[in-house]
Amino acid sequence: MLLARSLYLCGKRSEQKFKWTYSWNPARYWRLRSDYPDSWRWLVLAERIQGFLSHAEGDRLFRLARDLSPSENPVLVEIGSWKGKSSVMLAAGLAGKKNAKVYCIDSFAGDENPIYQERYYKPLLEQHPCDLEKVFRTNISCCGLEHVATPCKGFSFEWCARWKLPIDVLFIDANHEYDAVLRDFDNWSPFVKIGGAIAFHDVGDQYEGPRHVVSQRLKPPAFGPVSIVNTLAWAIKCGVAVDVDTALQNASAHV
Repeated sequence: MLLARSLYLCGKRSEQKFKWTYSWNPARYWRLRSDYPDSWRWLVLAERIQGFLSHAEGDRLFRLARDLSPSENPVLVEIGSWKGKSSVMLAAGLAGKKNAKVYCIDSFAGDENPIYQERYYKPLLEQHPCDLEKVFRTNISCCGLEHVATPCKGFSFEWCARWKLPIDVLFIDANHEYDAVLRDFDNWSPFVKIGGAIAFHDVGDQYEGPRHVVSQRLKPPAFGPVSIVNTLAWAIKCGVAVDVDTALQNASAHV
């Protein structure tokens, strides 16, 4: 029912400013359902959102959110949301849980680093000129997840300086420069609960930042073994918990 409602809403949106298209392919539909029995409905919706997430990666985010968060008051943080593709999969994993929240942190405008802005964001924005935050909100609303996914406009280090909530799953997918990835990890990892997960996207040969931070920081005894699906890497936190005051001090030192 939710899938049908969401597809209908997205179709209605196509009559307005935001143009969504859907090509019905029964064979592909059944393949998704067979390969990803738990998340296929959400993958159908998420694949219509412009982004850089494979089906396997989307399914894994869905399962991390679902399996590593409590049934009441789960908190997930996503750093780098773009138009909401991964946000949908994280929020979908929390569907049915009480008072569930995914905080989606993104500037929705570009990057703090002028070089990174020119190299990566400018070409994307030229190809897809739009109000990114408005597109994000529309995409989330079309999927029926606006009560779960909350956009947090600004940079991650700005939000971290005033953050106080323990986190069940942290997903880092913003600026891929090493210093920026490391800062996100150092600022936010103390808030992750023992037994929670930290995940990184684009852990591969193309981007050295995520790859090096994963190899250097996701290590025992603080973390369990690193698992990888395509370019999504994650590990379970199993080290000593850090209190909120200490985490805030660490965040202030990295601003």
